[in-house]
Amino acid sequence: MALTFRPLSPVIGAEAVGFDPRNFSDADRDAFNQAWYQHLVMLIRCPTVLSDDEFVDFMSRMGTIENARKLSPLSTRQEVMIISNIRENGQLVGSLPDGELSFHFDRVHQKKPTRATALHAIEIPDRGGETCFANMYTAYETLPETIKEKVDGRKALNTYDYGATSAAAKKIDEEAQSAIHPVVRTIPETGRKSLFVSRLMTDQVIGMPEGESRELLTLISDHCEQPRFIYEHHWQVGDILMWDNRCSTHARKDFDASQRRLMKRIALADAVVPQ
Repeated sequence: MALTFRPLSPVIGAEAVGFDPRNFSDADRDAFNQAWYQHLVMLIRCPTVLSDDEFVDFMSRMGTIENARKLSPLSTRQEVMIISNIRENGQLVGSLPDGELSFHFDRVHQKKPTRATALHAIEIPDRGGETCFANMYTAYETLPETIKEKVDGRKALNTYDYGATSAAAKKIDEEAQSAIHPVVRTIPETGRKSLFVSRLMTDQVIGMPEGESRELLTLISDHCEQPRFIYEHHWQVGDILMWDNRCSTHARKDFDASQRRLMKRIALADAVVPQ
């Protein structure tokens, strides 16, 4: 089947139709990447679940893989992180088990945040657990000029509490992992500006009074999370979603915690600090 790309929404996301993650040429990969830079989120509908080795082999051809921060008995490779609410002997076998997860960038609390992330659906609940993606290029471009003037050239503090799924649940102290990044960054491959703040992770605009900073960040988050910027993905077993973590945010919707959910995650490292 010839490789084609079908938009998933008017604003973000495309399905790579005819792309086989087990067997693709360099030309297919280059076409995939060009479409990915345009659409930010790429969907591959796999008829069967990939093995850990196959998943790692696919992602290694897309970039440099980060090792998972937490190993699981359900993973055979250190590159594969398990996202799941499944318990064995009363213990969780994965991370981020259940509940709603606010919009965020992966590992933005690190000096070099993740460049890209891929999720592979192994088990999904009957309802819920959808993943939403927001286009942060378009969100920036549609900001009022007065807000652009406030944020251009600014930097912000980003922190993460590994047990929290919302900003209100965060417990930030001196031990919290944190990093300072531009509020607006430019993506090298496209030259486009993207907002690089999120509701879950971003806590303070540097050099701005706390009240003004919080008001500005809330305004930006409300703007970015408008439905017109968002694609909501309803998972099927075998799906692989790969997104550009530099210019899109994502969030998980809630689901029935009594139902099993199992995703395998691989992240690609960025070679540069956000600019």
